[in-house]
Amino acid sequence: MIKNVIFDLGRVMYTYWPREDLLNLGFEDVKADQLMGCIFNNPIWREIDKGLCSFKEGIDKMCAESPTHAPDIRRVLDDNWIDRVVNLMPASVEFFKEVKQAGYKTYVISDMGADVFAHLRGRDAFFFDQVDGILISAHEKLLKPDPAIFECLLNRYELVPEETVFIDDLPGNIAAAKGLGLSGIVFVDVEGCRRAFDLLGCN
Repeated sequence: MIKNVIFDLGRVMYTYWPREDLLNLGFEDVKADQLMGCIFNNPIWREIDKGLCSFKEGIDKMCAESPTHAPDIRRVLDDNWIDRVVNLMPASVEFFKEVKQAGYKTYVISDMGADVFAHLRGRDAFFFDQVDGILISAHEKLLKPDPAIFECLLNRYELVPEETVFIDDLPGNIAAAKGLGLSGIVFVDVEGCRRAFDLLGCN
């Protein structure tokens, strides 16, 4: 019987479509693709998520690596970047509330830099104050889909894998969680997630 629900954050609870932000900032498609490579698809972004460097250090490394794009990199990752790109999705918040009200324990696990999480934790305290446990990759020096990050959460909060379902937008992360005995739901949209949740016998 499912007792615990683990939520990913990006593209499950929060918006995270950085390329759309690049287009909204006025970059043409080709330049947007170049900046995606310099920033969000750059291994340095994963270093930030893994806690190997701070957000500012990561920006400096990206700029040093791609000096011709440095002004645009700094423009994209300005002080307003998080508030433009990473915001709670109302429908997901509603589903989260339904899960809480049904009596399930709720947890958060996310690949995220420490600086970004600190901003969200302060800005969206009303959400994070409701969860029963939080695990952020940068704090643990671990990234999904490494099974160790799931084992860390399970051990820390004494969760039984067979009593736990993980919701994430990436099939590879779900596969890793299932390898440890958790149930998994690949998130596409809230309605699909709700139906999958019901099929697990959760409601």
